[in-house]
Amino acid sequence: MAERMVAARLYGPGDLRLEEIPVPEPGPGEVILRVERALTCGTDLKIFRRGHHPALGSLPSLFGHEVAGEVVAVGEGVLDFRPGMRVVAANSAPCGSCRFCQRGEFSLCPNLTFFFGAFAQYARIPAPIVRVNLYPIPDHLSAAVAALVEPLACALRGIEAAEIEPGSTVLVMGGGSLGLMLAHLAKSRGAWVALSDPHPERREAARAIGVDLPLDSREDVRAALQQALGELPDVVIEAVGRVEAWEAAADTVRPGGRVILFGGCPVGTRASFDTARLHYQELTLRGVFHHHPRFVRAALSLLSAGRVPVEHLISGELPLARLLEAFERMERRQGFKFAIDPWANETGTPLGSLPLSDMTL
Repeated sequence: MAERMVAARLYGPGDLRLEEIPVPEPGPGEVILRVERALTCGTDLKIFRRGHHPALGSLPSLFGHEVAGEVVAVGEGVLDFRPGMRVVAANSAPCGSCRFCQRGEFSLCPNLTFFFGAFAQYARIPAPIVRVNLYPIPDHLSAAVAALVEPLACALRGIEAAEIEPGSTVLVMGGGSLGLMLAHLAKSRGAWVALSDPHPERREAARAIGVDLPLDSREDVRAALQQALGELPDVVIEAVGRVEAWEAAADTVRPGGRVILFGGCPVGTRASFDTARLHYQELTLRGVFHHHPRFVRAALSLLSAGRVPVEHLISGELPLARLLEAFERMERRQGFKFAIDPWANETGTPLGSLPLSDMTL
């Protein structure tokens, strides 16, 4: 294993730098991966623009959290993994001993251990994640597809919370990668699914994965649903992460329906709801955050079985030197997720053969 590596580090809002730093060494219970592929996601883009995340720690900080690769070193006490194994890591692990964990409410664990550092040639996986959320990758599964495990696990939890049954009618608000995953999973449970988004390319992707009614969110979605169904949907899943979308979600579900507030809004924001409608029409509003280990395992099983439309979720592959370009494309809605290869430049030349000055972001 090399002594130094190339990694992207975040210094502040919009300030992302590609640097040469020492390769990490494993501590007790930890694993070092040679990163094969890391995926971009909307959370990465938010962190890049805002320059912070509650779990990121002090800046400058390693960055990225959806990763798959090959084990190259293990720390003391690691028995289930060895060098040469291909693995995928979730981005967090609960402690397993607090009151929330004892109740099975793992995403509420106050001691969640998070992983950041996927956008690098090597990544150190913390011991708690190694214990409960690191999994071997089946031989037939590519690293890029395996790295979808974490967001898919979040989507699986959202769908379970929505209590979708065959024949349910569902609106997914937001056509990003997670919106598409949520819509696909709802369809797989036998639901009729609509998806709203202002961008035509996202509505086209929704149609390609089998959504029954793609809708332009700039138009009257409520009226379109009533015309199509004769009433409003049983379930609305908000996957945008904006206050106005939360409020619209509660206004677009049928009496007795369920609203899943899946997209995270900025800390400190407030939403307003019609209290009479919530009370007299017996609406259920539920926030859903993150994943549990069992959803991570379920996600890997679905990906391994080829039951996820990955071709509509991963929009292409870019070298680490073009990570900023990936974010810019995502911001312009020119793609969903991008698979980042930390070992090649624009022409496929190994990064190790290039001078560091040629690898700036």
